[in-house]
Amino acid sequence: MSAKVPVSVVGVSWRSAPTHIRAQLAALTDETDPVQELRRGGYVSGAVRVATCSRTEWILAADEAEWAATLLQGALLNRVDGLAADQLHVRSGGASLHYLLRVAIGLDSVAEGEGAVGRQVLKAFETARSRGLTDRRIRQVWKQVERLIHARRDLVPAANSRGIQSLVRDLLREERVKDIAVLGRGEFGQAMERLLRTTPDWKVSSYPRQQMDDLFASKFDALVVCTGGNEPWLDLPKRHGAICVDAGSPPQVRGHEGWALTGLDELLARPDLHLADPERNALETMVMEATQQLSQALSAHSQASTLAAIDAERTAFLNEHLPALLEGLPRDQVKKVRQAVGAFTHAILQKTREVSS
Repeated sequence: MSAKVPVSVVGVSWRSAPTHIRAQLAALTDETDPVQELRRGGYVSGAVRVATCSRTEWILAADEAEWAATLLQGALLNRVDGLAADQLHVRSGGASLHYLLRVAIGLDSVAEGEGAVGRQVLKAFETARSRGLTDRRIRQVWKQVERLIHARRDLVPAANSRGIQSLVRDLLREERVKDIAVLGRGEFGQAMERLLRTTPDWKVSSYPRQQMDDLFASKFDALVVCTGGNEPWLDLPKRHGAICVDAGSPPQVRGHEGWALTGLDELLARPDLHLADPERNALETMVMEATQQLSQALSAHSQASTLAAIDAERTAFLNEHLPALLEGLPRDQVKKVRQAVGAFTHAILQKTREVSS
């Protein structure tokens, strides 16, 4: 019998749930996030929430990881309007590690092998640590994810530019635009601007939200919205024949009369960007090897923890509970009972060691 891998993953991705559902999950606060209740109840010892434009998922560390995942699944279904059971995926044990490492390396992305998602996963671990949500097992997973991401940078460096930005670029190429305005000067907006500027015949301008008047006074063929509002807020001025790409999650554009609008869900529904077979196979091999190493490391410590817990219970019973049960018995009988109980509990512990090894 091998010890269970004490990790599970619960959440939604672009494959199963639309943007507004993923955004509702990402917007859960400390007060509404059911993981907090699971931690207070002792069901979960560590947790990380990964929220990107294409997924919102929780990585859980728990002694009974499958049960903890089921509890979280039920709590999320009760909290999020419109969330259906078949939109939530639940993975536990080695399967959860394999899935997580594929996500981190970009193999579960629309653009295979993209580098941005790995950075977002690492940032999620950092955030969890700053909030006191990590434990030893989460830190083990974190280290393996970090090692894998560093290794893939050397293996598939060209894939670093892939991602949502690539989908936007391909769409704009099909529309044959020349002048492009990017709204949003955060990390996402700057990354979008950098990639769009790599097309030589495009003129790309970038504006923060504070310069909306300058933006709409300028001339452009297409507007790419990269802001991070918690709900739709942007009412576009009436403009005939203009193109707008709303890459926000949740959607940022509220009104768009006269505009041809493409949202994130439409972008993610476009044909996938695939790696070449040798590159994909190399990444898949890396993931399999990393999954095996991490599973063994987590399982080994889980076995040791189980044996230590059994031994502690045995010691407590022999030293604290048994003496009270033996009060009033003749001394020779006390000795025989102690020897018999000691031999029995030792045999149980030894058999557990043998079966777990």
